[in-house]
Amino acid sequence: MDVAELQHEIELLSQAQQDRLAAFLLALRMRREGVIADIKERLDDKRPEKWISWEKAKSELGIDGSGK
Repeated sequence: MDVAELQHEIELLSQAQQDRLAAFLLALRMRREGVIADIKERLDDKRPEKWISWEKAKSELGIDGSGK
């Protein structure tokens, strides 16, 4: 199956199935590029000077707290 056929098949999927596939592809790319390992390393860092506040994290992630 070539990429054009694959793209056509993906168009036929439900929105939920497309979202699941998109999440899978993103995770695959993040693993391939080493992003997952970097995130894990940052989350497991025990040095308090490397931590940021929840407010700063929300700001950096673009989360406004309104649930949107």
